[in-house]
Amino acid sequence: MTSRGFEKALKNGLFCKKTQTNALNLLLVSTALTCSTAAVAQENNLLDEVVVTASASEVTYKNAPASISVITAEELENQGAKDVRSLLESVEGLTFNRAGNQSKVQIRGLNENYTLFLIDGKRVTSAPNAFRGNDYDSGWVPLEAVERIEIVRGPMSSLYGSDAIGGVVNIITKKETEEWHGSLTTEYTLQENRKSGDYGRTGFNVSGPLLKDKLFMRTYGSWDFRRQDSGSLNPDSPSGGANAGFAKSDNKYIDTTVTWDVNEENSLDFNAGYSKRTHDKTTLDRFSGGITHHGSYEFGETELRAFGDRIENSYGHGNTSGKNEPNTAYNFTGDGKVSFDADFVVPQFITIGATYQHQSLEDKHVLTGEGGSYNSIWQASAFLEDRFEISDSFEVTLGGRLDRHERFGWNASPRVYGVYHLTDALTFKGGWSSSFKAPTLLQLSPGWQQISCGGNCYLVGAEDLNPEVGSSFEAGFKYDEAKWSAGITGFHNTIKDMIPFPPARTPDAVAAKNFSNYVGETPDGKPIFKFQNIEEARTMGVEASLTVRPIDKLTVFANYTYLDAKNISADNAPLAFQPKHSANIKLDYAFSEKLSFALSANYVGEQYTWIPADGNTTFASKVDGYITADFSGRYDVSENFTLRAGVMNIADNQILKEDGDAFNVDGRRYFISGTTRF
Repeated sequence: MTSRGFEKALKNGLFCKKTQTNALNLLLVSTALTCSTAAVAQENNLLDEVVVTASASEVTYKNAPASISVITAEELENQGAKDVRSLLESVEGLTFNRAGNQSKVQIRGLNENYTLFLIDGKRVTSAPNAFRGNDYDSGWVPLEAVERIEIVRGPMSSLYGSDAIGGVVNIITKKETEEWHGSLTTEYTLQENRKSGDYGRTGFNVSGPLLKDKLFMRTYGSWDFRRQDSGSLNPDSPSGGANAGFAKSDNKYIDTTVTWDVNEENSLDFNAGYSKRTHDKTTLDRFSGGITHHGSYEFGETELRAFGDRIENSYGHGNTSGKNEPNTAYNFTGDGKVSFDADFVVPQFITIGATYQHQSLEDKHVLTGEGGSYNSIWQASAFLEDRFEISDSFEVTLGGRLDRHERFGWNASPRVYGVYHLTDALTFKGGWSSSFKAPTLLQLSPGWQQISCGGNCYLVGAEDLNPEVGSSFEAGFKYDEAKWSAGITGFHNTIKDMIPFPPARTPDAVAAKNFSNYVGETPDGKPIFKFQNIEEARTMGVEASLTVRPIDKLTVFANYTYLDAKNISADNAPLAFQPKHSANIKLDYAFSEKLSFALSANYVGEQYTWIPADGNTTFASKVDGYITADFSGRYDVSENFTLRAGVMNIADNQILKEDGDAFNVDGRRYFISGTTRF
C-alpha cells in the first residue's frame, strides 16, 4: 500500500471516536506501520490491516464483523498461481465444483450460484450469458493487477443483496502511485505429461501522475493461455463416450483508471476496461466502465458511483446444431453511501446507503416468448449498518437491507454480529444473518426455452418461482501472538425454497409426465421441464487455522475444514462436489533477503460428483480424496528483477477423468517466471 493510499485508509476507514486520544493512537499506528511494513508483511500479521468487504465501511481486520480471509500482495508475488482461482484453493471453507473441468468457487457448501464476485466492490456477473454455470467471473482481473483478495465466508445479503447468500469474493486492484512505476511479468508452465496442455501468462501494470498532486492514471493488461489437453489423455467412459480433458483457453485484458483529486475533500475515479475470455467454444467479450466519487468532509465520508458492463457471448447457450447462437447481457448498478460518527449513549459508526441494479438480456435464440428476444429485471434497495463500541474491547454490528425486487416486492435481510477482545491476543466473534436470493433473469423468463438432456429435452423459465431464503449462524475465536496464531469457527447454514440447477429432467417422454415440473412436450415429442422451488439444504461445519513462526525465517500456515452439506429434501443426501474434509499446509522459509522458498500441500477429501434427484447414493458417482504438493522458490536478482521457479504436484498425483461427472487434476509440471519492475 502506498503512503498516499495508507493515509486515505486511516482517514476514511478506522472506527474511532473523534477525540484527542484516538487521534494520537492513529498517529502512532501510522508511524509504526510506516516504519515496519516489511516486518509486518514478513510475519503475515493482518490484524492492523484495513479491509473493506466485511463491513459497510473500512475496518481493521481484527475488528471485521465476519469470517474473512485475505490473500495479500506478498502471497500473490510468492506463489506460482496461474489465476485467481488457484489462489483461492488454499482458503479454508472454500471448495470447488469441477464439473466439466471448470473451477467454480463454492463457500461453506453452497455452490457458485451463491457466491458474489466483486471487483473493487463492484459486482460482476455473466450468469445470463452462460446459464449452465461458468468460471468466468472469478477471472475478469489478471494477477498482475491484483493488490489483494478479500473473502467473506457466510451470507452478506444485508450489505450486498441477492447473490451474496453464501459469501463474497472481492478482488481489489492496485491503486495509482504518486510517481511513475510499473512491472512486467512473464510466466510459463511446462507439463511433464505431454498429453496435458502447457499454460502461461504475460502481463503489465503501470501507474503514475498525469498532473502532479491532481491527476493520476493506472493501466494494466494481460494475456494468459492454456493449450488443450490431448484427446487421448483420459480413458473413455464405461458407456463408450470420450472424456474431454482441459479445453483450450485464451484470455486477454486491458483496463485503465484515471483518478482526479479535485481538492482535499473530493476525488473522482474514471474507469474503462475490456476483457476477452475464451474457454473451449465459448468466448465472452466484456466492456466495462464506471465513475466513482469519494468525499471526505467534516461530518463523515461519502461514496457515490455508477458502473456497468456489456457482455457478449459469441457462442451462446449451447445447442445440438453446432451453430453459434450469440447473446448479449447488460448490467448496470448505481449506489451511494454516507458514513459518519455518532455518540448516542455509546460511540457508534453509522453507514446509510442505497443501490439500484438493472439487468437485461438480448437473445433471439432462447428468448422466444411474447416479449420477443429481450428481457430485463431491476432491483432497488436501502441498507443501514451501525457499529456500536460497547466498550474498548466489545463491538456489536447491527445491519439490515430492504430490497424492492421488480417481481417479488419487498425482502428484508437483517444481521447482527459481535466482536469481543478478551485480551489483546484473544478475540471471540459470532453472529446471525438472514439472506435471500432472487431467481435469475432466465429462470424467471417463461419465454426461455433451452435445450438439455443432450438435445432430447428442454428447460423453460417459470414466473411462479419464489426467492431462496437463507439463515446462518457462526461463532469462533482467534488467538494471535508474534510467534503463533490459531483460530476456529463453527457455522450452520440453511436455505429454503432452493431452486435446483439443473432442474429434474429426463429424455424419457413417458417417464417425464410423472415429474412435478413437467409442462408439456415439443411438436417432435421432446419433454419440457420448468424450474421450481423444491429443495431445502443445510450445511454445517468447522474451519480451523494455525500459523506458527518458530524462527524468524520460517513461517508455517495450516488450515482444515470439516463440511457436512446435505439436501434435506432428498432424504439428507450429500451435496455434490462438497468434500467432507479438506486441508492445506504451507511452509515459507526466507533463506536470505534475496532468496526464499515455499513448500505447500493440499488435501481434498472424497466427494460425490453426481447424485440422483431422489437422493439415492447407490447409483451416485464419486471420486476418492487426493493430495497435491508444490515447491517454489523466489530470488531477487536485483532491486528491479525477480525470478521465480518451482515444481507443481511434486508427487505427480495426476487424476484422469473417467466419466462425464468427474474432473482432471494436472500432474507434475514445472514453472518459471520473471518480473521486471521500473
